[in-house]
Amino acid sequence: MASFTVLSYNIQYSLGADNTYDMKRCVDVVRDADIICLQEIDRNWRRTKMEDQVAQVQALLPDRYCAFGPSLDVDASAINPNGSVDNRRRQSGQMTISRFPIASSRAIQLPKEDTGELMNSWSAALETVILTPERPVRVINLHLTDVSETNRVSQISALIKHCENATIEGGAWNGKEWDEASREHWQLNDPVPTMPPEMIFAGDFNDEPQSRTYEILRRANLRDTWQPNSNSGVGVTFKTNPEQGTDRDMRIDFIFVSPQIEIIDSHIDETTDASDHQPVWATVRI
Repeated sequence: MASFTVLSYNIQYSLGADNTYDMKRCVDVVRDADIICLQEIDRNWRRTKMEDQVAQVQALLPDRYCAFGPSLDVDASAINPNGSVDNRRRQSGQMTISRFPIASSRAIQLPKEDTGELMNSWSAALETVILTPERPVRVINLHLTDVSETNRVSQISALIKHCENATIEGGAWNGKEWDEASREHWQLNDPVPTMPPEMIFAGDFNDEPQSRTYEILRRANLRDTWQPNSNSGVGVTFKTNPEQGTDRDMRIDFIFVSPQIEIIDSHIDETTDASDHQPVWATVRI
């Protein structure tokens, strides 16, 4: 059975520790992975000069399959001098990049609390079905809120419930009714993407291993891939940053796998400064 590498990285819309935006620097850090889960990808934000970072990543990795799932999606349109509307959406979300075909994808909206004056925005997980050489696997690329533990618990609980029900729902479509012409009209003749039980959860969980969020994942029979050893680092994915309210190093970015997936190796890149987070790597086998 062939193994493959999975990487999770919150790239902070390509803003590095040197306060410089550089998407190529971020992509160079991750390009060797087979499946890449990125969080905080921008489209049409003033802070990133209204650039389309999804298109930027695709241009830097032209030999890969890509899917994007926006968490936030609001108007960023402009009126042209001739009165026509330049339709644009201001989006932020998760992007999954793969050496293997992505059979299906969808954004799963997560519960949001109104936290008043504390900033809190919509969160979504990007679910993709990836056709690895061995068999399909579901990859859940997520970013939980940083504002409230209660909200994170509700988000991860809702997400796990969704993922448990997804195998019962089946793939993106089903059915073989009607005549040949009608089936072709709806493209029911195309291969139906499966909804496999094998799952990988990767992302910025904004919680540590002692948290309720982590315990909920453990109780759902999902396993943390990080295995401390002499080569894996001390386990820091978010370093001390008083400007963002953290007074110590933390491990808040994870890759979890379901029981059908064997964990071969893992490590955290604690040296790159391309973002305010550190990339998490795992080598796994189905």
